[in-house]
Amino acid sequence: RQDAADLGAQVAQAQARREAAVGGASAEQIRATYRKDYATIARLGKAVPPRADVASLVFQLEAAARAAKVDFRSVTVEDAPKTAPAPSPSGDAAAKAPAAPAKAASDVEAQPFTFSFEGKFAGLRRLLAAIDRFSHLDGGTLSVRGRLLTIDSVVMTAGRRQLPWVKADITAKAYVADLPAALP
Repeated sequence: RQDAADLGAQVAQAQARREAAVGGASAEQIRATYRKDYATIARLGKAVPPRADVASLVFQLEAAARAAKVDFRSVTVEDAPKTAPAPSPSGDAAAKAPAAPAKAASDVEAQPFTFSFEGKFAGLRRLLAAIDRFSHLDGGTLSVRGRLLTIDSVVMTAGRRQLPWVKADITAKAYVADLPAALP
């Protein structure tokens, strides 16, 4: 969750640099910072895309599972959690009002998923480490190798094969940026 807030702050910093550059900078100065700003936005877009993009998430998880020698069994897209509506004088109207999806800072929405993997415990540990490396802060710099995910729970049970194979059901959240229709 902190990474999602940090990503929102980095987007705001990149936009502020762009606005400052346009304010009184020459075309040469703008050109000099354009590539860096564009690269920052591209990295952030990979970690927190503008839509759920389940296919690319599955591709990244499958590649990580294959490298960890773990079988990727299934993915389930869960409904986004709803927040309770604000109380109003007429209790019946408030109870019937649809709830809005939960949002994190900077209009970044959490999309819950459940993933199932099967493999040896050591392989599942390697898989979780690989997922952790998809997106992380490295000394204040965002390192992006895949989607930003937060793991909420890992439930391990006996696998279909004999021990030491186990099945892991992982409940996680992927993040989606709610971008404006047109950037300023």
